[in-house]
Amino acid sequence: MAVFTKVSLEEARAYLSRYEIGDLIHLEGIEEGVSNTNFKVETTTGLYALTLFEAATPEKDLPYFMDYTLHLDRKGYPAPGPAIMTDGTTVGRINGKPCALIKWLPGRWPRNPDTRHATSAGRYLAKLHAAGADFPQTRENSMGIAHWDALISRCEPRAAQSARAEAVLADFRDEVAWLKARWPSDLPSGAIHADYFTDNVLMDDEGQVTGVIDYYYACTDFYAYDLAVALNAWGFTPGGQPLPDMISAFVNGYHDERPLSEAEVAALPLFARGSAVRFTLTRLYDLLNHDPSWVVKPKDPEAFYRRLDYHRALASGQAYF
Repeated sequence: MAVFTKVSLEEARAYLSRYEIGDLIHLEGIEEGVSNTNFKVETTTGLYALTLFEAATPEKDLPYFMDYTLHLDRKGYPAPGPAIMTDGTTVGRINGKPCALIKWLPGRWPRNPDTRHATSAGRYLAKLHAAGADFPQTRENSMGIAHWDALISRCEPRAAQSARAEAVLADFRDEVAWLKARWPSDLPSGAIHADYFTDNVLMDDEGQVTGVIDYYYACTDFYAYDLAVALNAWGFTPGGQPLPDMISAFVNGYHDERPLSEAEVAALPLFARGSAVRFTLTRLYDLLNHDPSWVVKPKDPEAFYRRLDYHRALASGQAYF
């Protein structure tokens, strides 16, 4: 469940009065998500999402996230641009938590995606990169390769309780060193999503994208790295077994919309290994530091660790096509 901070109808009405969006009709907690508190808001002018940002989302980065999604929305990309308050701002506060009211997008994320969904999602990731190419602001990738050694160190104190965790971290110390020695520095880059998972891509009944949500890891990085993150999200079973047809459908959908350079294709296995490390580490940290009283169940790090073996075995980025 993703309602960590309660909001009463009276508190919601008081906050929403700062917008010109009519009267509140209905407020409903949204159970999906793992980081922030979310509510579906219905007013006399339409539907919105009210997000209260919890500790996992740095408050200092909220202006970047709001400005980026507003930029995409104004470009015609299906991103949840923020509503603007009467004082011209987009970030407020409820019950001590920073918050924002954002555009409600139609559709549902695909629970059982097939190659049709993957192709559409690939095209819209390329469209996202094109729409954000002239976004002027930058933000460091706070979960990028420069931070993986620190993530390993953060996992180590509790990893001593698990031989398996210690083995994974030992492998990753060598893996991160290997990746750093080969990480590119001059590929096309710009604003990326960095969390383009299936549950962040909304679609209609025909498998066409209607919205892309959850930009709270958005940052400046290589477009091909963003593609590699998405391939790890869309191209494997929940348990981490590869689905080559899904990988091919996604990468070809992307390539048809924004052709990849030879250098970007060559870097894909490297980036895919890196993104597998990144998500294994964050999931391992969450698992090792999980409090049983918390309402959110940690995700299995092994599912992403298994992806690493697949990417290590590839001789060329062309294998993804």
